[in-house]
Amino acid sequence: MIKILKIAFLSLLISFCIQNGYSQNHNFVSNNAKSLSAAASSNIQAHGSSAYFYNPRIPVDGSEYLFDEWKNKAVVYTKDKHVFSLKNINLNIKRNSFVSKVGKDSVFTFDMNNIDKIIINRKIYKSVFSEDGKRIYQVVYENANFSILRGFTIQMVQSSPNPMVNRRADRLVRKRVLFLKKDDAVKRFKLTKRKILGLVNTANKEEVLRYAKDQKLSFRNEEDLNKILEYSSSL
Repeated sequence: MIKILKIAFLSLLISFCIQNGYSQNHNFVSNNAKSLSAAASSNIQAHGSSAYFYNPRIPVDGSEYLFDEWKNKAVVYTKDKHVFSLKNINLNIKRNSFVSKVGKDSVFTFDMNNIDKIIINRKIYKSVFSEDGKRIYQVVYENANFSILRGFTIQMVQSSPNPMVNRRADRLVRKRVLFLKKDDAVKRFKLTKRKILGLVNTANKEEVLRYAKDQKLSFRNEEDLNKILEYSSSL
């Protein structure tokens, strides 16, 4: 009888440890000044926060992360006016979340509800609300009236047994798409002269065209686009 009770007790203890460990390893961290600071110093456990642990999956070509490398310089600006610097950050496109490695098998997940913007390698990223919900975009251009944004998606290309296709494994393909945010609506957008001029005040279109021609600027080039739209805004 005593042996049976011992076995039952051990079974319950093991079950509790497994469940407790699973819940801890699959929590996502809520941001606050302490946890963000901990992430920046790679010492998140010191503040009692949990991290998301991931296990290796079946090998798939490609990556669900935006950057091939994790060594990316970033500055995080929170809505409560805190600023944190990081050297280890990436965007998980599939999960639509920024993450920072805090261990060999763990990542710190940022809660974008508490973040105003993140600048990575001198590019601005924001969480923008649309009819499709909140998504993280790179800000290509922004003023008081509209924003041109770059969105990111992941597409799974299935493997094929056909030797002519030469695709033995599934492959993740990262795609980048431009959007226009105007009047709280986010819609797909193409960089063409006609589309860009449609954002310019009618009275200034000829002057903007003259400026682009004199400066040899292209409406399809993002750096040139910023110069053109900044000039338009100054008129």
